Amino acid sequence: MAGIYGDVLGSGASIETRAHDLLDTLATRAESSASAICLWDPIQRRHIGVANHDYPSEVMDHFNNWFVDNDPLFDSMRVHGLGALRWRDFPDYRGGYSVNNVFRPAGFDEGLSARLITRDGTYVGTIHVNCDDSRYPSDDDVAEINTLRTQMAEQLDFSLRPRMVAELVAPNAQAWAVDGFGRAHLLRCGDTLDTPVDEALVSDIAEAFHAAPVIAPDVLRFHDGISWLHVRRIATSPRYRGDSLGAVLLVSRGPLPRGITPRELDALTLAVCGLTNAQIAAHLFISSRTAGHHLESASAKLGAPNRASCASSAISLGLLSARVLRDFGSGERIAV
Repeated sequence: MAGIYGDVLGSGASIETRAHDLLDTLATRAESSASAICLWDPIQRRHIGVANHDYPSEVMDHFNNWFVDNDPLFDSMRVHGLGALRWRDFPDYRGGYSVNNVFRPAGFDEGLSARLITRDGTYVGTIHVNCDDSRYPSDDDVAEINTLRTQMAEQLDFSLRPRMVAELVAPNAQAWAVDGFGRAHLLRCGDTLDTPVDEALVSDIAEAFHAAPVIAPDVLRFHDGISWLHVRRIATSPRYRGDSLGAVLLVSRGPLPRGITPRELDALTLAVCGLTNAQIAAHLFISSRTAGHHLESASAKLGAPNRASCASSAISLGLLSARVLRDFGSGERIAV
């Protein structure tokens, strides 16, 4: 990626800033009365307008909702893999809903839209350009945007940064982007999972990370019926206003360390939450004596001289049960 667009897209600025700067640069090379970049948020499964130059709010709302679901021009691009399309490139488009109910009332007499697709075929979002003069966008303007749109997709993809984080931290793990509500989007399958986990399970584990905020764990364990999962959470900073991304979860398989048993893991988790042996026993449907035995055995395996040290070691080794934390956070008792 070279030239002036490369300088804009390759900068270290936020997605919003780069998208706005890109539209500013495009305006010097292609005719427009208004332009916008709307990106696809794969976690919330909706389009977000990250840059808007002179479209009224009703047009932006149209682009992000009715247009992507119903507009025949957009549907033709999706089905046939076409590049940027103008109204005049599409038969009878001027007689349709978008032109007569949205674009013309807003003062536009011609326009184009293009889907942003990465080299590996990932859909990232759309770019829109409208003009109040039916002579534009010209053929050269269409060519300019078609040349640019793959570069835009590669650099403005909402999944780009979390994928890079996952690749850097755990290149062989399955990687998921999650929001604060447990919604998840698969970033990479991972080489260490012969049997990958699914979205519903990842959402449950994501909720478990929020179930005991006082602990704020970085690693949780979960048995999915096949083997133990090691799930690491990496928090992320916002990439744009209203960013849905809350964290990246890295999932791999591996046994519990130090010979810790599943029963000991459950007891350790509740001890870390501050519960007494009697409270642990009540949650796990076991006796207080058995709860104490599990903790004594775990302490010996961890080389911990006391309960506080045992809890600290459990946190540092990621010996916390996602299932127990999730159920504890919801107030449910846990059947062992």
